[in-house]
Amino acid sequence: MILGYIVSDKKIKNIDGFVVQVDDISLANATKPILIVGWKNAKKDPRYKSILDKQLDENVFWTFSKTESRIDFEEDLKLYYNYIYGHILNNIIYNNINIFKLKYNKIKKLFNIIKNKNIYLSNNLLYIPHEGNILGLSLSILEYCKVPREKVLKKIKELGGNIIEDNNKLTFKLSKQLGNKKYAIPYFISS
Repeated sequence: MILGYIVSDKKIKNIDGFVVQVDDISLANATKPILIVGWKNAKKDPRYKSILDKQLDENVFWTFSKTESRIDFEEDLKLYYNYIYGHILNNIIYNNINIFKLKYNKIKKLFNIIKNKNIYLSNNLLYIPHEGNILGLSLSILEYCKVPREKVLKKIKELGGNIIEDNNKLTFKLSKQLGNKKYAIPYFISS
């Protein structure tokens, strides 16, 4: 999944895995947020107005290169990442599934939703991606209803689901970026 583009003629190290670096703005998808690195590159863009205006368009920004101003570059890169993640998070709706209110036909529908999905497990909560949103299901409540955790996890695997837990590098990095909105992790790992 590509969340945005960084346009730079020099290789930039440690770019977020969801962001692609290109050397020409024409190679970037204009519907995604774009960060142009380098003042000379920004001046080439017809939307460039002044050195003080770092937003060229609704989704296009620019920053100095590391050699021009390292502090500005690092600060603007953080702001860019916050922008692209914030844009995604504003469009994801989290719904908690209340197992006590589910009827049998809804439980069957839930099994169909789980088929072949990357499901994120964190703190006894299952986060299930569905139609661009996230469904939350508490394993603790299921255990209270006499449905063992192991049985639920086994059923998910039988349905072709992939359970991703907190202990891997990608989820750790995403957790750090998303803060208290860990429920959005399946959105990123399922696309």
